[in-house]
Amino acid sequence: MIAAIILAAGASERMGYPKALLPYRGRPFLAGILDACHAAGMEHNVVVLGYYADKIQESMDLSDVIVATNTELDAGPIGSIRAGVRALVGQPVQAVVVWPVDRPHVAVATVSALLDAFRGSHAAIVLPTHDGRRGHPVLFGSAVFEELLAAPNDEGARAVVHKDPARVVEVPVDDVAVLEDFNTPEDYKELLRKEDKVRGE
Repeated sequence: MIAAIILAAGASERMGYPKALLPYRGRPFLAGILDACHAAGMEHNVVVLGYYADKIQESMDLSDVIVATNTELDAGPIGSIRAGVRALVGQPVQAVVVWPVDRPHVAVATVSALLDAFRGSHAAIVLPTHDGRRGHPVLFGSAVFEELLAAPNDEGARAVVHKDPARVVEVPVDDVAVLEDFNTPEDYKELLRKEDKVRGE
């Protein structure tokens, strides 16, 4: 089984609003990502909350996912990854796709490509690249779960990715979304502008 860990615990300080609830394609960021997870065949997924946990749970039905709480918010994203991995202890999980909530526009085909690459290689780490640059989401096999749990806060998951290049499989994708995140209202407006352009509006 391959599960997703969706990182939605951040304070969204620069955005001024929880990114998980920002509308995109008629759905909140978080809901759209969960839809994509299901479309890619991942049925057991973890949503990690922290800041805005109450607001997010009041605004969305998360009854069909595992909700984990990041109790070490000062640790940054690795704190959420650890919470997600711990939430899956005892489950027959071969790998997790770590998906930041501010990447709602990553294509289902991109995620499917990561899953296919893992199934074909059983690599410890599988990540997408676009124009030679590494992006997100990133798939981590169960072989490195303990390393994620022990990763230093200052380096986070990068320490695991960079430890041994030989165990990393890169998957080139024609999806610039793997490189883009959204931290400010201006970033968000640009995302919507691009979406309107694609739709011809």
